[in-house]
Amino acid sequence: MNYDFFSRKGIRRKQRNVRPLALFVSRKGAKQQGNVRYLLLLVWLTGMAACQKAGFSYDNVIDDQQTDYILTDTLSVAMKTIRYDSVPTSGTGMLLVGTQSDPYLGAVTAGSYFQLIQPSGANIPVNGSGFDSLRLLLRPTGYIAGDSLQPQSLQVYRVTQTIQFAKTFYNLYNNSNFATENTPLGTFTGIVRPKTDKTVRIPLSDALGNQLFTLLRDKKPEMSAGPNFLDFFRGLKIVPGPGSASLMTFMAQDTSLTMRLYYHINEIIPTAKYVDFKMNASELQFNQISVNRTGTPLAQLQGTVKELPSSATGNMSFTQSLTGVGTRIDLPYLKNMSQLGQFFKIMKVILTVYPAAGTFNGSSQIPANLALCQVDKTNTVTDTLAYGSLAVDNMYNENTYYTYDITNYCNTQLTADATALRGLLLTTPGGSGRNSLDRLVINDQQVPKKKIKIQVYYLLYK
Repeated sequence: MNYDFFSRKGIRRKQRNVRPLALFVSRKGAKQQGNVRYLLLLVWLTGMAACQKAGFSYDNVIDDQQTDYILTDTLSVAMKTIRYDSVPTSGTGMLLVGTQSDPYLGAVTAGSYFQLIQPSGANIPVNGSGFDSLRLLLRPTGYIAGDSLQPQSLQVYRVTQTIQFAKTFYNLYNNSNFATENTPLGTFTGIVRPKTDKTVRIPLSDALGNQLFTLLRDKKPEMSAGPNFLDFFRGLKIVPGPGSASLMTFMAQDTSLTMRLYYHINEIIPTAKYVDFKMNASELQFNQISVNRTGTPLAQLQGTVKELPSSATGNMSFTQSLTGVGTRIDLPYLKNMSQLGQFFKIMKVILTVYPAAGTFNGSSQIPANLALCQVDKTNTVTDTLAYGSLAVDNMYNENTYYTYDITNYCNTQLTADATALRGLLLTTPGGSGRNSLDRLVINDQQVPKKKIKIQVYYLLYK
């Protein structure tokens, strides 16, 4: 037989304290020794079901005559980076805005759309009141990608098209778009300290502020409940301005994202007042994401190109859910292992994924949670198999890795026909990957160190 993934003689056996079963048998006679060996083999065969459920408590036990329990880590792993055209980004509760350049994934630009609703119960006296200012209030979450010491530039635009789902869809996506006015309502340039700043205030147009104040004071139909206000004021879009060098997130709830109108009432002592236009319809708030991959290993991943093998991207693959890329893993020679002997059974398979050295700082740039999904030949997710157990080496960054038990997956694939064959996809679960630029760079098996590793424990009866 010709095995491309490893040779029978070349199987690497770890933990060299391997002992033949025969060593546990008295040497007082070959006949007695042979009887005991066959008895042990019979016990093993009848206990297979129990072993499968409970796992093995021994390791690398070998009967020199017939039965081996073997560990190999030389099974070939095929890796590729895949791209999805659309990523749902609505209803995450986070507003992303800014730019950030990454040598591996490219330059990312993020902006956000959202609706507002008119204040309820506003009662502004017609006489003796006046408009002061209009501000958009943003509350940082503490997350930033990029240099927080550089000034952040933000621009706010008025949306002129109704923000809504497309027919038969229930999400808005990273590439969804709605028209806006050409001139910004307001701009902000300054240092934002996401860990300590409670609120970022962006001054907005006095002309708009005066208009809103007058409509509220005079109780015009545009400020009444129902669709009237949304027909008059369809929402806001916030985008990074020129020179933006970081991307940060802000809270997107009705209590944390507001447009505040300040006014005063001329009484004996002038009184400062305000009313809030709060965020409306959280499910329609979404983040628009664009990426320029020119000059990166993924420069060719555009247009009709949906995937690139690791051999075409510097022996690396990449995962960053927000920009629509993930790592697909296949085990092309897994089925060949069943030909190694008369009886073959996989007992345990562990997949270990190391972030490539020098591509992260502690756990600040890699996903805290990484899901391992099952995908078909079109890269459509058919099931979620596991969530990686992340071990972080905060001191040296040398032993940070994710681990997955893929035993059931491998056993299923051993007997699957061509239509049922599935690959594996590394991606961030649920909404967590849609609120940050956390990403993972993985070395393939051609790289000497910190490469993807698969360990297969199996029983073989020759």
